[in-house]
Amino acid sequence: MLRFFDYFLAAALLQNVVLMTGFGSSVLIKSSKKRTNILPFTTLLCIFTTLTVIICYPLDNLIGTGVLAKWLRPLMIIAITALLYIVAVLILYNKFPSLFNRIKRLVPVAAFNNLVIGIAIIINHQFAVNLPEAIGLALGTCAGFLMLSWLTTEGIERLDNPDVPKAFRGLPSVLLYLGILSLALMGFSGSVSILQ
Repeated sequence: MLRFFDYFLAAALLQNVVLMTGFGSSVLIKSSKKRTNILPFTTLLCIFTTLTVIICYPLDNLIGTGVLAKWLRPLMIIAITALLYIVAVLILYNKFPSLFNRIKRLVPVAAFNNLVIGIAIIINHQFAVNLPEAIGLALGTCAGFLMLSWLTTEGIERLDNPDVPKAFRGLPSVLLYLGILSLALMGFSGSVSILQ
């Protein structure tokens, strides 16, 4: 259980998996514009990412290693994510129609953004982890996304200032803010890693 929390903490704060994998800054900005979307989107993302890791982990052992495995692994992850998306839409649409109407625009973005995270690929290629550690890494990545979403929302609100030069208003100032934020968070992941 301690290793689970090690990987959760590493993904959420120290290793900065969210920014290192190019985790959809456009999705981050889009979901951060409305505070009411941050928590539902992160919850959906967490569910899809964790389920993808739980399903892919045992199947990955069947694929093995080699040249063919490098082609099959991404296809497996894409197929499982698509299947999870279809199942989620069917369940939400049939069993919880009012909830589905509120979050129907967030479901496809959350489902397929876990492919952008590439957490299952990272787990299989960068670390040798067991299933609880892989789940901790997936949940930590989602916690990191939640933290970055709130930080981005706060930053966007403060950047909406008339004192900002006209050329830097809007997207340029947001990208500069995210770059500085990324550099600040990368300071936490030096040459020492708790994942070794």
